[in-house]
Amino acid sequence: MARPEMHTPVGQNGVAMTDLLSRPRPSSGQPSSGAEPTARPLTVSAALAGSGAAGATLVTCMAVAVLGWFLADAGAHGNTTDALRVGADAWLVGHGSHITVAGLPLGIIPLALTMVFAVAAFRAGRWAGMTSQPIDDDLSLAIGATISTGIYVMITVIVCTLATQGGAAPNLGRATLGALLISGIAGTLGMAVGTGRLGPWADQVPTSVRACAQSAASGLLILLACSAVLVAVSLALGINDAATVMSGLHLTGGDAFMYTLVMVLVAPNAVLLGAAYLLGPGFAVGTGTIVSPTAVSVGVVPAFPLLAALPGNGPTPWWTLPLMGLPAIAVAIGVVLVQRRHPVTEWDLGAIRGAGAGFAAGVGTTVLVALAAGSMGTGRMADIGAPLGEVFVTAAGGMCFGGLVGGLAMTWWQRRALHRQG
Repeated sequence: MARPEMHTPVGQNGVAMTDLLSRPRPSSGQPSSGAEPTARPLTVSAALAGSGAAGATLVTCMAVAVLGWFLADAGAHGNTTDALRVGADAWLVGHGSHITVAGLPLGIIPLALTMVFAVAAFRAGRWAGMTSQPIDDDLSLAIGATISTGIYVMITVIVCTLATQGGAAPNLGRATLGALLISGIAGTLGMAVGTGRLGPWADQVPTSVRACAQSAASGLLILLACSAVLVAVSLALGINDAATVMSGLHLTGGDAFMYTLVMVLVAPNAVLLGAAYLLGPGFAVGTGTIVSPTAVSVGVVPAFPLLAALPGNGPTPWWTLPLMGLPAIAVAIGVVLVQRRHPVTEWDLGAIRGAGAGFAAGVGTTVLVALAAGSMGTGRMADIGAPLGEVFVTAAGGMCFGGLVGGLAMTWWQRRALHRQG
């Protein structure tokens, strides 16, 4: 049976349809009515990214503040500018600015808000890199990152200046430093990802250093997960006390919503203080207080439902002492997980990787715990946080030991597997 003859569809002007489909699109530099728009230079996209990341988060904070104002009393007290100023102050506090309200210093940084700002800066930087003209050098990326960070910081300075008044005075220096770190680190990292420059940077780092950093990050994340479970379980056990505190405040629906939002924003702070608890030194919730696996002395605490997770005063139960071994175990697990992907058969290299990962995780833990500290006034609540010197010593020592054990154990296992194969 003869094969049927295939005919190519032809348009009205006699042009084959396959020719139309296979024609290349005009390049971005060729003027044509059907051409795609020319990509922006990275400098322009970086400026848009910096202003967009700062403006979007600022507007969101102001909108939430206005919503809470209306939910609280339907706008019966104060005016819209007061609510907008509160939102601006919250935005500045999220960047690390301490603020003085009616003479009372407030120094707790709501780290959940800071994390949102960092994610926004990262995504804006990545968008700028992906939608701009391709670059093939680090200088162009540095210029774009400088422009984005500079605009972000400039907006922060303007907002801090306008938000300063007699009743509330944010700290300009700390707000500027926070904006510089958030936009400079998260924004630049996002821009490096969007432009594709992060890959060449990572390729220049030795494999052992990358494995050590990955092990440290994994161990730190496992420790924070353990701390989050500890805080959640403690809060669940004290849920009745938390409900009693909430009912005793006699809050309206809008007030309760904003109160709950504040607790969510400082939840990462509680998790980091929980990590200090697992390390052994514990933390303080007021001058002269201590919450640790070996001793608890807190006294009277403010009516804040999240504080219902604190243990009772007096001797601690026996099972709290083994919790101090979790940081070392967390780093050991992180080292084992990473070394499975990057095998090591030399004893010295395995020991160096594991111990280095533990030390790096200890340093990272200390820095994060420091961010969770602050003050809530000038009296007894002026001291909230962990003793950083003790946290560093226990974190660096214990986690370094855990990483060393994990590295040597995994090296022994991989040497054994290699011997069996041989």
